[in-house]
Amino acid sequence: MAQLITVFGATGAQGGPIVHSLLESGFRVRGVTRNPGSKKARALIAAGAEVVKGDLGNILSVEAAVKGAYGVFYVTNFWELFGRDQKTAYDKEIEQGKAVADVCKREGVKHVVFSALDAVKE
Repeated sequence: MAQLITVFGATGAQGGPIVHSLLESGFRVRGVTRNPGSKKARALIAAGAEVVKGDLGNILSVEAAVKGAYGVFYVTNFWELFGRDQKTAYDKEIEQGKAVADVCKREGVKHVVFSALDAVKE
C-alpha cells in the first residue's frame, strides 16, 4: 500500500500543488483544510485525495490529521495571523509550528517538511 502523506493547507497556494504532485507520484494524500466543502477541496477529492477538516490552532484536529501518516507537509498561515500585531502573529506562528512538530514526533512521522515566512529583518 502506498505511503500516506498529510498536507496541511491543502487548498492553499503551497499545499494544493503539493497534493497534486504527491498523488501523481503514487502517494496516498490526506489534505487538511478548514473548509472541506469548498470548491478547491472537492477538486482534491476528485483527484484522489482524502480531505479532512483541520486547523493548526486546534491540536485535536492536528492529531487526527497526522495519525498514521508517513510524512507531513505543513505551512503556517502567517497572513491570517498578521491581522493581529506583528509580534503576536510571529509568536502564534511559532506556537503552531512547534505544536505540529511535537505531534509528528509523538506519532512517529518519518518525514516532515515545514514552510513558513522567514524573519527577513533578523
